Amino acid sequence: MNGALKFITIMAVSAWYMGAVKPALAEDYVSMAEKWFDTITTMQADFIQIASDGTTAEGELHLRRPHRMKIIYDLDEPRILLTTPVWLHVDHPARKDVVSYPISETPLTLILQEQVKLRSADFNTISKKADGIISISLEKETGRAAGKLILEFTEKPFELRRWTIRDAADVTTVVTLQNMRYGHSYRNEFFTVSDYDLNR
Repeated sequence: MNGALKFITIMAVSAWYMGAVKPALAEDYVSMAEKWFDTITTMQADFIQIASDGTTAEGELHLRRPHRMKIIYDLDEPRILLTTPVWLHVDHPARKDVVSYPISETPLTLILQEQVKLRSADFNTISKKADGIISISLEKETGRAAGKLILEFTEKPFELRRWTIRDAADVTTVVTLQNMRYGHSYRNEFFTVSDYDLNR
């Protein structure tokens, strides 16, 4: 075999070998998470919440996609968080008081949309996997919904288990989900905010 033919043969064999052992491309965890949200119509879960000041709380979370989430805290003084397409309402039944904030100003708006999109020119998205947990971090430094949202999914089965929110005031809240259930049928009234003062 002459030198030129030998060189061509070696290159061909090398190309075949490299193709045969080429590692699989890294999984697109962001797309997997988006597809997971697309499959969810309703979800119920128990949760444990830990804030950066050390306070803890437990309760129930109810989700009906899109836009509707109700978080019921099991506290000495009851508290309910309720979302709509426009508002995040904080309901204090014992005080008969509701305080409302634009949902667009909170990172939660990213996972309550009809079509969840975890990539955007408006924020930075990073995903990674460690010890069977897939983490997707979304961070926006300025403007509406500024802050950081970290979504954590188990790998098998692939489902949301925890989120961490750091808001514009640098307050961090971690919510861990347990006993997740799917497919519950909710009446519209369940997601209706209380109206304590009909005369205002």
